[in-house]
Amino acid sequence: MPCQKWYSLYDKVFAIRTLWEAWGKVRANGGAPGVDGQSIEAFAAHAEENLARLHEELRTKRYRPQPVRRCWIPKASGGKRPLGVPCVRDRVVQQALRLVLEPIFEEKFLPNSHGFRPGKGAHTSISWVRRALRQGRVWVVDADIKGYFDTIPHEKVLEAVNEEIADGSVLRLLRMFLGSGVWEEGEVYETEEGTPQGGVISPLLANIYLHVLDKVFWEELPGVVYVRYADDFLVLCRSRAAAKRALEKVRAVVEGQLGLTLHPEKTRICHLRDGFDFLGYHFELEPWQEEKGYSFTIRPRDRKVEALKAEIRRLTRRNQGLSLKEVIRRTTRYLLGWGSYFRWSNYRQLFRTLTAWIRRRLRAYQIGRWGMAWSNRQYPNSYLEALGFVVLREGKWYEARPVPIWARPSWKAGCERSARPV
Repeated sequence: MPCQKWYSLYDKVFAIRTLWEAWGKVRANGGAPGVDGQSIEAFAAHAEENLARLHEELRTKRYRPQPVRRCWIPKASGGKRPLGVPCVRDRVVQQALRLVLEPIFEEKFLPNSHGFRPGKGAHTSISWVRRALRQGRVWVVDADIKGYFDTIPHEKVLEAVNEEIADGSVLRLLRMFLGSGVWEEGEVYETEEGTPQGGVISPLLANIYLHVLDKVFWEELPGVVYVRYADDFLVLCRSRAAAKRALEKVRAVVEGQLGLTLHPEKTRICHLRDGFDFLGYHFELEPWQEEKGYSFTIRPRDRKVEALKAEIRRLTRRNQGLSLKEVIRRTTRYLLGWGSYFRWSNYRQLFRTLTAWIRRRLRAYQIGRWGMAWSNRQYPNSYLEALGFVVLREGKWYEARPVPIWARPSWKAGCERSARPV
């Protein structure tokens, strides 16, 4: 059956209704200004005028995207990662283009792709990995594409889009975004490959280009479980021989067909007992678990735990001049986000240890402000919870209950009630 393509999509992109919806999403996401220095707030102050101008420029095909502003953010593994920040007006157009193209390609994408897709995410990826491990697929191809977003060939990704889209104006707009260049320290550099991380359209283009790899494992190797989130993916197999065959297939598609490069140090075959990392989680089968037939361990990576501790140390500095209640509020807000992401963890001892350590930090904060006369016994767990502290339990938490009378702190003799440290 011949492939049916989509025509006449460009008018849907520059429709004023599409631009308003795109602007709403860009505004909700926030972000820093691009090379023109225009912020979200400045664009919002004249949103109707700015969107009307964009509509007219797109309709008459006079629109030209500006270079993306490159900034560098630190990586957890060391070094820095390049991040491209488009102008607000360019983000609006990219979002409008994504609103039109995403439903078309969602019909084509396969269930084993989880990154930047509606209704999917990191947790659905982790769920697939857990299910595969429980089914006995304990041999893992842990692969990593070297500099994926920076090395995507422009022509090949446009050919992948052209398999579904036949509107030349849409393809021209995509080509302009890919070749808009990079601004860094006053210089503009041309881009012949790659799509900037930080661009609204970049995740969709990344999924389109790697769809061929998803399709290979979905149709040709049904005996293995392949899970991909953006450029991070795993292949879980029942035997080492199957894992070797899967790695050969990955290498043939990624390096041969797609023109990308597998990272030589980060791509490997391992067993569950050796442990592997995926999306911030660490999976491992401890020797004592294997002997007793227990399940495997899922816990946050050591780097994520260290990052948590560093942030808690910053939030509980003793020279802030804040009340204990305010410190707990800020700490809890961070813990809720961290615990929500790592809720799939099953390593109870880690969360018990972290909770006890955070409680000590909070008590030390209050003792440092009020003097050593206030002992730890005067701030029991129930008192901290009544002020809003959450308790991590396997990545989950429970709501704090009102502190009972018997658990309230005992006050120093002669201390007025108005001096109650909250």
